[in-house]
Amino acid sequence: MAPDLRRVEDDSYPAFTRNMERVYGFDYNPDEDTFRSILDVDRAFGHFEGDGMVSTIAAYSLEMTVPGNVVSCGGTTVVSVSPTHRRRGLLTEMMNRHFEDVHERDEPIAALWASESEIYGRFGYGRASTTAEITVRRRGHPLSRLAPATRPVRFVDLDEAKTLIPPFHDRFRLGQPGMFRRWPEWWEARVFSDFPSRRSGATAARWVVVDGDDGIDGYAKYRTKTAPGDDGHSGIEMVITDFIAGSPESWSGLWAFLLSHDLIAKFVARLRSPDDPIFDLLAGPRRAQVEVSDGIWVRVMDVPTALTSRNYQSDFSGVIEVHDPMGLAGGKFRLETTDEGAECKSSDAEPDIAMDIEDLGSVYMGNGGLRRLARAGRVNGGDAELAAADQAFGWDPRPWCPEIF
Repeated sequence: MAPDLRRVEDDSYPAFTRNMERVYGFDYNPDEDTFRSILDVDRAFGHFEGDGMVSTIAAYSLEMTVPGNVVSCGGTTVVSVSPTHRRRGLLTEMMNRHFEDVHERDEPIAALWASESEIYGRFGYGRASTTAEITVRRRGHPLSRLAPATRPVRFVDLDEAKTLIPPFHDRFRLGQPGMFRRWPEWWEARVFSDFPSRRSGATAARWVVVDGDDGIDGYAKYRTKTAPGDDGHSGIEMVITDFIAGSPESWSGLWAFLLSHDLIAKFVARLRSPDDPIFDLLAGPRRAQVEVSDGIWVRVMDVPTALTSRNYQSDFSGVIEVHDPMGLAGGKFRLETTDEGAECKSSDAEPDIAMDIEDLGSVYMGNGGLRRLARAGRVNGGDAELAAADQAFGWDPRPWCPEIF
């Protein structure tokens, strides 16, 4: 008998977690379960077989920033299929049910972090942002002579961090495509909880802030841990996991503070924007080594709503043909963008640009790249039309999602 796909209820949550721990390689500890507090069981599904589950999928109801606006987004998460049930079509069935749920909630886009980057293109998700891991090794870290004056940094305890940081984050994320609103349970579960078993041998989290004219103007969360040293010197490593600032002086102050720690041999900043100010703040930018990878992947669920829900850098007028192999959002659409907004309607005219729904997701958040995709043979269109669309769809700042969901 084939496994039955249905909604997860409270009494089936233990089976839900057991399948995830088998696939994702962790041991579930109910005493440290922060996931349950942020899981919307109404958006959680899986395949049931007997008393257990052999697949899982869920979604967060996100408010995600796109260029110039905020839209509702189905945050696809915890997608897993038991290794005993691979290649049976379970993933496709789950994704179809998930897309039905996103459509029913009038969310114009879905987004995810891909545990394996080969999987989700065939479901229409496009690589919409990049993320960087930045490593700086200690050999003296003077800032550039052109770096702005640094704002002073101070330590805060956890209780003060809980008061000061969320309001600042909420202001900052409104101008940064790819970021989303952290609700209270998310803050507690994903940012402020600090179980020793999850520190990977590092210290408890340290919190620092810079003060601004209206509350704080930036913060950083970091840990340190012992690592093998060179030539008899300290090998302590600093891992920076949450770090944003609202002005050049605050970026400069926080980076200068972090890099000035004695005894630290290596500084590792994770899930950073590829446009992080560190590259322009250091006197020797080569000290900052970067490893770039894909960030969030975006799936456009409703082309007219999605395209009229964001702003554009310049005027554009043309017909875009979107091919959707899943038959959910394809068609030909005339897009008109001006300073006053955008209109997007179905069209019967010959297309100026043709692309797959995956590539529309790639450029939707403002990352650009239509001409690059055309050079790779993935997008079709005239040079002038592609150049105009690239200019219109681009955005500054480029999309950045600093946390995995």
